[in-house]
Amino acid sequence: MLMPLLSEADPKVSAEGSIDPLGMYAIADSLAVRMIPGVRERQTHPRFLTSIAVSLSLCSDFPEETVAADGISEPWQVFEWYLVEGMVRTTKESVLLRGLPGQNKARRARKDKVPLSEKRYLKTPTVFGFHGVYRGLARDMEIERADRLGEVGYELVSTWEKEQGLTGYSGTNEGHGKAVRRQLLDAVRDGIQRGAVARDGWAGWQFFSDHLGIYGSGKRESRVIAQALLNPASGFRKEVLGCLIGPDGKKLWRGEREAKSASERRFHELLITGASHELRQLLEAISIYEDFCRLLQDAFDDCLCRLSQDQRRIQPSELAGLVGVKQAAKRVPEIFGEVSERLSLFGDKVRFQEAFSSLAERLPPVDWVERLMKHHCEIQRGKPPEGKAPWFDRFDDGSCMIRTGYVRKTGGRHDDNYVHAYRTKSLWSFARDLGLVK
Repeated sequence: MLMPLLSEADPKVSAEGSIDPLGMYAIADSLAVRMIPGVRERQTHPRFLTSIAVSLSLCSDFPEETVAADGISEPWQVFEWYLVEGMVRTTKESVLLRGLPGQNKARRARKDKVPLSEKRYLKTPTVFGFHGVYRGLARDMEIERADRLGEVGYELVSTWEKEQGLTGYSGTNEGHGKAVRRQLLDAVRDGIQRGAVARDGWAGWQFFSDHLGIYGSGKRESRVIAQALLNPASGFRKEVLGCLIGPDGKKLWRGEREAKSASERRFHELLITGASHELRQLLEAISIYEDFCRLLQDAFDDCLCRLSQDQRRIQPSELAGLVGVKQAAKRVPEIFGEVSERLSLFGDKVRFQEAFSSLAERLPPVDWVERLMKHHCEIQRGKPPEGKAPWFDRFDDGSCMIRTGYVRKTGGRHDDNYVHAYRTKSLWSFARDLGLVK
């Protein structure tokens, strides 16, 4: 009897890791959060803040410990299923769903004729669903407080229901909103019991696109959100957004977008001219940290491009002559100390030095690029849950060979553009939706 041929078990470090190959993102994100708390790059439409407020109001009718039949999903999650499916069902133009998390999952569930549920929705909705994406900002803006409506949240729901002709949705006033609320409560309650969307041919689907459509904010509703955005409890959102929607900021950012560059460095250069002392220090730290990141990223990208050209084993000595490698080997040690000191004002000095000190030594390019390759391998190995594979294979003779999934035709940018994003695109999108810029 022939036995099946069994291959040797793969080692634990086998998963692909295509994000942040040099481990530079964490510090950049820390600086961005300090500057504009609550705002994330994935955020594009402030109307989701209203959806969260409406959800919080509705779900407050359920006891805190309520969980769906799947043992996982809380009432807000069930409401999110209904909203996403409702938007997909009733929105005729797909462009009006741009920025809606989970819409593809809802379409597939409908195509397969199964209800949207924990198994058929996003893998990590607490991060990637609209509640997950916008909840941090909702908390920072006082729309949510301790999983309940905050002060701004109450004002937002009240303004929304009046403007939408849904008086009675919240509070004790009588009106059409009371019947709508009962309809939604019944649907969410049934969804909790079933552990899935519990409606099919339902008149309530139209509610979501009619009253919570992504681009459908009323003027007064938009004003409430804008005022909250411009009056943060922490960070520098007021300064940054104020500059962005001012005459010079609008002109600059529109020009950057038209040129398809959208350089946040150019915007930060404008912002710093009128910035407060604290914001100025933060912008200076961001600027020099991004100088450092650009050097590393260009060197790494040049190496990947060279490794891709022949897709054969290449010695570090062949990589040492690349423009990006030579520049980084010279400049990184020169600016390392200043980057450390700038970051020390914001508590990131030790983390920076521990992560990148191996690249700070003045070395010939051939030795420095060897350090860069080793640094990448260590970063990949340290990624959760059990490490990720490097983007190239290393051999006993020291040579490298790029792995198929990371082949590229171009090298580094070799300009001064930031490697990381600092929320300007999100703020601009918010400003457009809220009518702060035309």
